[in-house]
Amino acid sequence: MHKCVNNTVGNVYHLEQMVDNFFPYSQKKLGFDKGATIVFQSDEDNAGRMLGKTAYYDPENLQIVLYTDGRHPKDILRSLSHELVHHAQNCRGDFTRDNPTYAGYAQKDPHLRDMEREAYEKGNLIFRDFEDLIKTGKINIEIDFSQSGEPKMSLKEWKNNEINTKLMKKWGLLKEAKKPDADGDKIPDWADKRPNEPGGDEDRKPTNESEDLDEANCGRKEDEETVEETAAPKMISVHEAKQITRRILERVRKESK
Repeated sequence: MHKCVNNTVGNVYHLEQMVDNFFPYSQKKLGFDKGATIVFQSDEDNAGRMLGKTAYYDPENLQIVLYTDGRHPKDILRSLSHELVHHAQNCRGDFTRDNPTYAGYAQKDPHLRDMEREAYEKGNLIFRDFEDLIKTGKINIEIDFSQSGEPKMSLKEWKNNEINTKLMKKWGLLKEAKKPDADGDKIPDWADKRPNEPGGDEDRKPTNESEDLDEANCGRKEDEETVEETAAPKMISVHEAKQITRRILERVRKESK
């Protein structure tokens, strides 16, 4: 019922996978009976405008164009949901040549204003329901990362992996990558130097869980494991990251009772 076209300079494979799941969900909710072409479009000039386009629907070609530059994937999908309402309106015959779109049409043409109102209301609600069904586990979406050389994982696993990685970096359990200097040479990050060594950060101390977790904004004291910094970056697996995160959250919950 639909096909995706990538007119960007990047890889939108994961967006296409989300569209594959959302399109039939929206079709069921809106009841349209025709397919559509979803175009992912890059436009740097448009992206640089404060009030640039985010998406539009072409009723003659049954085509939805989504601008992707500098946008969050969720925002792009929300635009898709809006335009799919216009597609449903077209399928039921609401678009006519007597109502062409033009600047300010949503304020001046009563019929087109009603169509825009429906697109905003239904588009936002349908996407919100779809999102909540994913978050509550009632819809399971598989995101295939094999296109990027990564193992296949569910959307939930991918989200948890992202959260765990950020938490580990926040608490100093993962080292930051080395950054190039102005000449393009690699310079050591603070994690690659022990405190008080030349070029090191004297304010950084070996991290242990008895220190204040002020950076995590929980104000708790930890008192068991000690994680020492080493000269080489410390690599931990996703499983280890999840275990550490789980232990920390359990302690926070116990102490907050």
